[in-house]
Amino acid sequence: MAGRVDFDDESLWPLLLVRYVGTPSPEQQEEYQARLSACLRRGQKYVSIIDTRSFAGIPAAQRQRMAEFLREHEELFRQVTLGTCLLITSPMVRLVVSVVFHLKPMPTPYFIAPSMQAALDWVIGRLEAAGLTAEAARIRQHSERLVLGRTG
Repeated sequence: MAGRVDFDDESLWPLLLVRYVGTPSPEQQEEYQARLSACLRRGQKYVSIIDTRSFAGIPAAQRQRMAEFLREHEELFRQVTLGTCLLITSPMVRLVVSVVFHLKPMPTPYFIAPSMQAALDWVIGRLEAAGLTAEAARIRQHSERLVLGRTG
């Protein structure tokens, strides 16, 4: 299945919302990592939701590359990422994530969520715990459209 990696329009920053669809190509995976690297280099605290509900997996070489990316950017992740929520409904995708995290554990807090509502609750809690209450409230205001799958 052809794939892609979609980013939201960042209108809800400091929430970074990423959707994996199908099986992204190595080039699409590299583009995702380049965009994530740019977010890290902003130096602004943020949370992310990685939505894998339509994800079909990636080959072993891409899993290895993702682990390398985490290693290469570990210090930046620690400095600016308040947490990463992985929205996972597939046991196969859960296994893929487990393999990546076995190769390189997440350098920051993470949560595996079974639904978009659970994901939003977790990231909003992370923002509030970091004192970003206005940002958390803004995301909460948009939570219904996010749960329904409408972004931007």
